[in-house]
Amino acid sequence: MPSKRLARVNPCSMCMPMGCVLVFRGVESCMTLFHGSQGCSTYMRLYLAHHFREPVDIASSALSEKGAVYGGAANLKQGLRNVILGYRPKAIGIATTCLAETIGDDVPQIISEFQEEEPLARDVTFIPVSTPSYAASHEVGYRVALKSLVQTMVRKSKPSGRINILVGSIVSPEDVRYLKKLLDCWGFDYILLPDISETFDAPLNEHLPRIPAGGTPLDDIRDLASSKATVTIGGLVQEPGAGYFLEKEFEIPHRPLPLPIGLDLCDRLAASLEELTGDPMPEYYERERGRLLDTMVDAHKVVAEARTAVFGDTEMVLGIARLMTELGMRPQIIATGAINRAFAEAALQMVPSSRIITGADFSEIAEEIMARDIELMVGPFTGRQTARKTKIPLLRVGLPNHDRFGASHQLLLGYEGSMRLVECMANSLIESKERGYA
Repeated sequence: MPSKRLARVNPCSMCMPMGCVLVFRGVESCMTLFHGSQGCSTYMRLYLAHHFREPVDIASSALSEKGAVYGGAANLKQGLRNVILGYRPKAIGIATTCLAETIGDDVPQIISEFQEEEPLARDVTFIPVSTPSYAASHEVGYRVALKSLVQTMVRKSKPSGRINILVGSIVSPEDVRYLKKLLDCWGFDYILLPDISETFDAPLNEHLPRIPAGGTPLDDIRDLASSKATVTIGGLVQEPGAGYFLEKEFEIPHRPLPLPIGLDLCDRLAASLEELTGDPMPEYYERERGRLLDTMVDAHKVVAEARTAVFGDTEMVLGIARLMTELGMRPQIIATGAINRAFAEAALQMVPSSRIITGADFSEIAEEIMARDIELMVGPFTGRQTARKTKIPLLRVGLPNHDRFGASHQLLLGYEGSMRLVECMANSLIESKERGYA
């Protein structure tokens, strides 16, 4: 249910431009530029570098007081020129921040003028996206950036027979690697977008490239409209995005699926792939499913009836809550910083007795936790203050995670990721009890 707070002091979400960086970083040779003040790009670079433990370059048009009064066209054009000269990208994702949106800069028009004026722009694809922080959360920024990317680049050509796999929710590089391994093992041709498996988790290299290698090839993005179907993984409760656009404009069948966390939701992904390809689940993943079941049986005596609170991004929270119910746990609080009615309805149907909060503030989550005798918190590290105050263990999952290592390698998706999550929740409860006995 919507938060009753008149103001959010410590929101359970981040701002829209944060999400768009994750999309553009998953595209081959793509650089991100924020049209706004210098501080916005600095904040995002710092936040993402702390989470992924990787350098994250984000350019800025560096709007100042003069640009706020007279318009930011000159700043944006100079910023684009500097990015092209310094990075030689094949694509530039241009996201607006609060300042540029407030003064009303017409970014598509400025880009059009720049392309006419600047010979350097001829071989570069520009992807503008409107992402004012005051409008919505980082999840919405991710969704609108993905949709804008597809709308800008896709072109219809002869049928390819491939399947589009859109990652519709924020996940880790390890999650994307897992999905690619699953799809490769299944043996069909696909296009996965965005692909952050290498760009946010690159091997140590003596010579750091200006733009990290990897990402979805630009030609594959242009070819999305030639595929036979689209599956959005993590698109169950999102507003119409890239998959719906491809269905509406190019009549490509679209299947929005939840993030595959837990037995039921993993089975839904497997069933959809079986139907689309006509091939059964590979034997390797059949065995993996069996290991998940075995782990759930083993951990049941520890986790059953445990009272939990889960918070964070909508799709991730729903997947974890579903896994908790499969284990016999009792989710008492299901919260997200996004304002999303479909999330609230899905969570209420899943766990009718829980307190469901959308547009959540951490002070509100803390009050609910203290009132409900919670034994385990699951969510981003931003819940750490509540965990310290209440002495309730916090299992850190999702974005952001600044005070522990391994966020890039945290696997939540699939039978394997679900198995790891079950083990982590069981161990957190055991360790909590042991500390109480000491």
